[in-house]
Amino acid sequence: MRQWSDFDKFGHVTNRFMPSTGEGETIASQASTAINKLVYKWFNDGDVFDNTYGMEGWANDLSTYANWLANHIEGAEEVLDGITDCYNDDDYTELLYELCDICADLEDMENRDELPADGSIYTEKGRYKFEEHNDDDEEWW
Repeated sequence: MRQWSDFDKFGHVTNRFMPSTGEGETIASQASTAINKLVYKWFNDGDVFDNTYGMEGWANDLSTYANWLANHIEGAEEVLDGITDCYNDDDYTELLYELCDICADLEDMENRDELPADGSIYTEKGRYKFEEHNDDDEEWW
């Protein structure tokens, strides 16, 4: 079972390409930001990028990050489509780890850093969805 500390392996990429604010001005900074948002929100809040399958997310819509990665980073969509096979926390954590692996190659990220930002990780449309649950229909004890 992977833990948050296992993601330290990707620190060299995060430290190099993560912008101090916003999503950055290159594909590399956008990719780093989107992936880091997905990982952070999972470990900190229990949020998932698509809660229409087996995984329940909390209250934050992260689908735009996943949609941006699927639309702009080669290999990301294949990994993200694994959400259909995520039935527990370990499955989802492993999916995120595989996603990080796609952007762990420093040379690939340096090439992406030569490309200007494309679209926005905050508004990207695509196949991944987050459906809000109506708390009025549930009993709270």
